[in-house]
Amino acid sequence: MAETDSRFAYQDARRRRLDRVTQHIVVGSGLLVMMALVLIFFYLLYVVAPLFVSPSVTQYAASPRVASAPSAAVGISDDGSLGYRIDQRGFGEFMVFAGAQSLPRTALSVTPITRAVAFGEGRPHYALLSATGHITIVAPFIPLAGNAQPAWRYPFGKTPLPLTADGTPLRHLALALRETTPPMAANAAATVVDAVAVWVTQDNRLSMGRISADSVQPVASVALGDTPVDDLVLTPRGDVIYSLSGNQLSSWRVSGETLTLSGTATLPSAGPWRLALFSGGYSLLVYTESGKIFQWFDVPGADGLRLTEIRDFPQRETQGMQLVPEALRRVFATLTPQGALSLFASKQSAAVLTQQVAAQAQRMVFSAHGKALLLETPTQWYAYRVDNPYPDIGWRGLWQRVWYENYPQPDFIWQSTAADDSYQAKFSLVPLLAGSLKAALYAMLFATPLALAAAVYTACFMTPGLRRWVKPTLEVMGALPTVVVGLIAALWLAPHVETYLSAILALPLLCTLGVLGVGALTARWMQGREVLLLMPVLLLIVLGVCGFAPALEVRLFGQPLFQWMDGNFVQRNALVAGIALGFALIPLIFSLAEDALFNVPTRLSQGSLALGATPWQTLWHVVLPSASAGIFAALMLSFGRAVGETMIVLMATGNTPIVDAGLLQGLRSLAANIAIEMPEAVMGSGHYRVLFLTALVLFVFTFVVNTLAETLRQRLRRRYRDEGDHA
Repeated sequence: MAETDSRFAYQDARRRRLDRVTQHIVVGSGLLVMMALVLIFFYLLYVVAPLFVSPSVTQYAASPRVASAPSAAVGISDDGSLGYRIDQRGFGEFMVFAGAQSLPRTALSVTPITRAVAFGEGRPHYALLSATGHITIVAPFIPLAGNAQPAWRYPFGKTPLPLTADGTPLRHLALALRETTPPMAANAAATVVDAVAVWVTQDNRLSMGRISADSVQPVASVALGDTPVDDLVLTPRGDVIYSLSGNQLSSWRVSGETLTLSGTATLPSAGPWRLALFSGGYSLLVYTESGKIFQWFDVPGADGLRLTEIRDFPQRETQGMQLVPEALRRVFATLTPQGALSLFASKQSAAVLTQQVAAQAQRMVFSAHGKALLLETPTQWYAYRVDNPYPDIGWRGLWQRVWYENYPQPDFIWQSTAADDSYQAKFSLVPLLAGSLKAALYAMLFATPLALAAAVYTACFMTPGLRRWVKPTLEVMGALPTVVVGLIAALWLAPHVETYLSAILALPLLCTLGVLGVGALTARWMQGREVLLLMPVLLLIVLGVCGFAPALEVRLFGQPLFQWMDGNFVQRNALVAGIALGFALIPLIFSLAEDALFNVPTRLSQGSLALGATPWQTLWHVVLPSASAGIFAALMLSFGRAVGETMIVLMATGNTPIVDAGLLQGLRSLAANIAIEMPEAVMGSGHYRVLFLTALVLFVFTFVVNTLAETLRQRLRRRYRDEGDHA
């Protein structure tokens, strides 16, 4: 007896040890899963956080100004190590900020200089204008490395070029660099760089010419009337001219050798007004020295392009304000005589930064990529480091309508890249979130009735022998790779939906009537085996409708329905995605819902039947409420999977990021967008971080949905468990 007790005690101790080890493994694995989720969340947050860090401007150098002559132009290298200036006496000098070393001055070929006009996006060039209407174009050469010294170069020759035949001075001048490749050129070395110049003469004529090596070729000239021109700008492409006369703003199109007035607009009477161009030249900044700033650009309409005021940039009014735009980004800065510096971006009306810098600055200029800022006072140069890597990305651009250049109205736009270097990226997440919800909603509408009806029939009405075949077969469908489902949807289903569009739209109603009809006919003599008759009937309905519908479409509309719908139909659309994604969700919903229904205690259903309830009454009032927690969990888990699905949505839709609830239009989901664009995103760029932001939004959304689903499921479970205990 003692040996037996000892053996049992040993077995009990061994079992307890195994139980403890198993418990620790399960708990540890659960904690590791939770830790992995937390780490994923914080890593996504770590990558996304720099998008919303406030910019900064930090002074790193201050050097005395050697020359006393007034400046005609100033500039700074992109790394901020070197500053330069051109004074009105015709001298150019460089300043190395490390050690405040001033290099020897260089005499330029124009003296005196009445005006210096900067042009060339990313490659600063300066047109030096003399009192006789001659110009010389110079460009600072800044070596990247080595022992080479900075110098002044003359890309169009040292000889001053006359813009007017009689040598009279000009009122206004604007230039643009252009690169052209001859049609017969075989390589990039044949690319020709020339400049386009527009100017206003003393008799108020607008003239245009092309500048090549040592020559100016006149192109066109038009009279502007009696009102003198107050300001003039030329787009970097040299195709649009903006002029300002009083409060009258005009735009001119350059077509070949003609100048055509394309639009006019009237500004508020308060002025005087000044003009500046955003990077790319598609947007115009109209401002006053008192602090009023407006953005204008051409808006397409029924009558063509129309110059329209888009937004204003409110700030405190002051006198003597300077405005300087960046060369390569749609960012500009304002500076007051008191030293109040403000940074603005085109998508945000409020200033992204307001900071105090050196007062009484006469000139201000950005480096080519906006990484450095140079201020010139009467006695000093001040160099500032600018940390503003993502100026155009903010909550407004991500979640609100924005009016972009060349768009007729404000809209939600996702378009991250384009062929044009001056393109402004558009990162609205609304089309992607709408596409994810749209695909998930249509998939659930397709899958839920079929999966729940199959689960109810299999669990409550089907014979046990048939159930042993049907349930495993449907569950095996869940193992089908989603990329295969997406491939079939893209290559086979989408063309068939296009061909049999009216039939597919009519099939839900006709199949429902067929199911009800078969159920009514077999209610008494085929209980539990109705599916054996139902499947052939549904097959005949599908074949019959698909065979009859194309001829009916031609008879009613004169052509197939998808052609009659014109632009309201695309082949890979939300309907195709809903069917394909719904097909992938059916096994998940069916399996979870069928288990919940089948596991309802038989004493509940048998008690209901014993009290005189019919099988359908028992199903509706006893079985379904008892299984509601499991059914709800099945639906919510399926919805979460549908929102995060990638391959089916990627392959079965047109991947068009639009906000449209149409069943026959395309879409793009958050997950599909990440799969499409992440391989091409530059690490650390705004595009790269916004893609991580979409991943964070998807992560948080699915986490919230699943948490809400689990909370409601537990409440339903406790409710019906308590009711069952009371019963």
